[in-house]
Amino acid sequence: MADVAAVYDKAAGQVQAGNLTAAHNTLEQVRDLLAALRQRNGVVVYSDHMNAFHEVMEHVVVDGPKQLADAPGALGLLAQVGALDHLTQRLRSQASPALLGDADFTALLGKVEESVAALKQALLKQDLPAARDAVTKVKGPYSRLFRKYG
Repeated sequence: MADVAAVYDKAAGQVQAGNLTAAHNTLEQVRDLLAALRQRNGVVVYSDHMNAFHEVMEHVVVDGPKQLADAPGALGLLAQVGALDHLTQRLRSQASPALLGDADFTALLGKVEESVAALKQALLKQDLPAARDAVTKVKGPYSRLFRKYG
């Protein structure tokens, strides 16, 4: 927990300096520290599934536009989107009955599913302009879901 406190202190300094992007990246370390603590103790929570999705999603969102410059790169992106699609399915299958009974949760999760499906379909059709558009629309729905349920 001392490591978590140190990360919070570092992020607070970055926020005070006006470096919000660095603070965001620093705060992501807390997620990893807490996940490692839970894993060490044999505890799995829904947030761990959200974190797995986030890890692959970041690669898709950051590297995807560069990969879409040519057909071989698009195929590599399709492989990552396949993993993202699997993790999207796990977001639904690992949700508790209480979450699945929450209309807000299912609507937000549906938007995540739709965004990944749209990107997958564009890549399967080899429609690179549609894929470029779709890759920009993956993070928003996930962020809204994470903000409320992550």
